[in-house]
Amino acid sequence: MNAKLNIAILVYPGVEMIDMNGPADVFLKANNLTAGKYHIYTVAESPEPLGSEASLVTITPAYTFENCPQPDIIIIPGQILSENPNQFGSGSDELINWLKGMSHKPGLTIMSVCIGAYILARTGLLAGKKATTHYAAIAEIQTQYQDIHFVKNVRYVQDGNLVTTGGITSGIDGALHLIKKLDGPDIAQHVADIMVYNREAPLPPYTLLPPYNN
Repeated sequence: MNAKLNIAILVYPGVEMIDMNGPADVFLKANNLTAGKYHIYTVAESPEPLGSEASLVTITPAYTFENCPQPDIIIIPGQILSENPNQFGSGSDELINWLKGMSHKPGLTIMSVCIGAYILARTGLLAGKKATTHYAAIAEIQTQYQDIHFVKNVRYVQDGNLVTTGGITSGIDGALHLIKKLDGPDIAQHVADIMVYNREAPLPPYTLLPPYNN
């Protein structure tokens, strides 16, 4: 029997729920079609419970950076700092250093969801690469990281072993993209069908940013 692929989902105070749960659900549903191929778990700096965005949900991480299984895929959800709902988190020094260390592991894929791109950008791994994030954050993050080539009006971008996704539910698109690469288009579409998720839906008109031809 082949070893399972480890899917590490990062959690931290202010983690956005759909950013975390959307990709997690994709891999969980794929397990039903792939004989349990994926081991999905949460990882945080500390084993202590933490609050999601606006402290709506309390999350107890399954693992810490010190004891988590070696990931094959790392998911980086967005972070909204509870003290300021308009301030996007960019990760602690410990988190950034852990991601940098993990990035050298052969075969690893890292995927940011929505404004999780701020965390991934801070590692320096996106320098010189194409990426995307939430439409409302692209202009601001581009001023901070001018060496990243941000792409507008797309649900996800893959450049090498890095996948970045647009706003919130686009984390589902990014995860389905990975399922398609790992398990084929039929499994990916079956998962989307189970989730009643329309992969072909156009972007909402008021989220489009000029220029429209990237």
